[in-house]
Amino acid sequence: MYRIVALFLLVSVFISCSKDPKSSPNPDVIPSIINGTIEEFNLAPLNITTPDKGSFFVSANNTKYKVDFAATTQAASNATLLFETDTILIDGSREFANLGADAISYNPVAPNLVTIFFTDGRKVTGSFELNTSFGGVFGEALITQWRDAGDPAKPNQKAKDDIIHLVNRFRDRDGPGPEVGPQYLLATVSKN
Repeated sequence: MYRIVALFLLVSVFISCSKDPKSSPNPDVIPSIINGTIEEFNLAPLNITTPDKGSFFVSANNTKYKVDFAATTQAASNATLLFETDTILIDGSREFANLGADAISYNPVAPNLVTIFFTDGRKVTGSFELNTSFGGVFGEALITQWRDAGDPAKPNQKAKDDIIHLVNRFRDRDGPGPEVGPQYLLATVSKN
C-alpha cells in the first residue's frame, strides 16, 4: 500500500513539474547609444533619386546589430539618417559577389560616418572602414550604366554621382528642389 502511495506521489510530482509554464526568453536589450563599425550597408530606393528602404549591420562591443529603415512621412517617422560626407565610392571601389542582375555591392568605400538619430534620443553611429561594403537593389538597367567599359567591376563616374545624389536625399529629400528637410524614416534596431 505504501508503495502505491509513494508511486502515486512521485508520478503526481513529476506531472506537476512538467506542467510549469515555460518562461519566455527575455527580449534582447538594445543600448540607446551604439557606436561601431558598419560591415554592410544596403539600399533599395524607389528610383535613383527617391530613397525607400535600407538596412545596415553595425558591430559594436562584440555584438552585431541590424538597423532597418524605410522612408515615411514626418508624422509616422521615428528617425533621420545622416552621412557625414558625401563620398561613397572611390577609385579603388570594385563590384564584388554575384548578387543577381538587379543588385550590386562595392568594396572598399570611402571613410564615412553614418548616424541614425531617433526622435526618442537613441542613436546608432557606424563608420565605414576597409571591409565595409555599400550596395543595394538599383535595377539591371541602371547598374549596366554604372560599369566602366575597360574594367566592368569598377564603378564609373555616373555610378559615383548617382550614389552621391541618392545619399544626399537623406539630408535633403527634395534635392535641388525648393523644399529643405531630411528624408524621414521609420527605423528599428535588432541584434543579429
